[in-house]
Amino acid sequence: MKEVLYLSFDSLREGVGASQVLAYMQKVAPQRNVRILSFEKKMPTPSEISNLQIQGLIWEPMIFGRYGILGGIGRVFRLWRKTNRNNIVHARSTLSAFAAILKFPKILIWDCRALQADQRRALSKKKRRNVQFLALRTIEFILAKKATSIIVITEAVVPVFISRFNINSSKIHLISTCVDVDKFQERPFSKNGEIKILLAGTFSAAYDVDLINGIIEELRKNCKVVVTIATSQGSTDLWKEINYDKVTSVTHQNMPSLIQKNDIGVSIWKNNLGICLKSVASTKTAEFLACGRPVLVNSLQGDFGRLVSESRAGVVTNQSNEIDIAGYVREILNLLSDTKTTSRCRNLAVEKYNLDSGIRKLLDIYDQADN
Repeated sequence: MKEVLYLSFDSLREGVGASQVLAYMQKVAPQRNVRILSFEKKMPTPSEISNLQIQGLIWEPMIFGRYGILGGIGRVFRLWRKTNRNNIVHARSTLSAFAAILKFPKILIWDCRALQADQRRALSKKKRRNVQFLALRTIEFILAKKATSIIVITEAVVPVFISRFNINSSKIHLISTCVDVDKFQERPFSKNGEIKILLAGTFSAAYDVDLINGIIEELRKNCKVVVTIATSQGSTDLWKEINYDKVTSVTHQNMPSLIQKNDIGVSIWKNNLGICLKSVASTKTAEFLACGRPVLVNSLQGDFGRLVSESRAGVVTNQSNEIDIAGYVREILNLLSDTKTTSRCRNLAVEKYNLDSGIRKLLDIYDQADN
């Protein structure tokens, strides 16, 4: 049984690194030898490293280094140097996979978290195809062709991969953004006369700040509203544009209790970002749902728009005119007054975003790689 070498640009101690990478590998470790290479903005203590080793994980953290293109190239080079081509190489994101493929590994699992070339162009002020876009698109094409397996986090992006890269669907595996449903437990609404809204995570230019503020403003015409921003290390200052009341920062360990203290979660991205929206799914949305909290999501974000709408587990936004915003607010008030809302949200998380289901799929991929 081969060792799994997990490559990640994300820190294991914050955000998606803690909720996705570490959460996955802690459950894989009892059944597989796992070595994780990650980049940390602040290096962990020896005790933090040894604590993971006790759990069966070998963690080799590296300092994140500088930002920008040169910093990214440096991280690719450092991952390349440490990659063992004889392992099962599981590379999270495009650049990690690019570092791995330069070593010509026998088995490469490309864990594609987004169509990165399209996403970067959509968020750039210059929309034309520049050198960076063409380089990333070329890398994605090579990875799609050469990877042994590809993991995607939305069903919506599968047809895009098949048509764009001309690959067989058999090498594509759907493992949605997942949540530990044992850790994130359902709780009833507090019902203390105010509506508590939570925005959490790493804020980027993808968020539709104008629409979010419009909904908050309209909601405040109907009742008392408290908006909390939970920032994470690496966040931009874009959250300051939200009409918030409180700002906090908690570890991933304390995130369940924070979500449970609020009534609704928000992850509304701009709907005009193009095809990259088919490939993305907010991690925090799954965590909100697992705690029984309805979500506000945009209609084109991965599979969320369809699933949230079908399950009546939140409000799905599309247009942003005054009439639509008033409709969103009515939906929010109806959801929060419905005693079955929390169970519908929880059921959606357990059925579609359960970490244990994701682990079983991942272990199957590893087993296939051994054969």
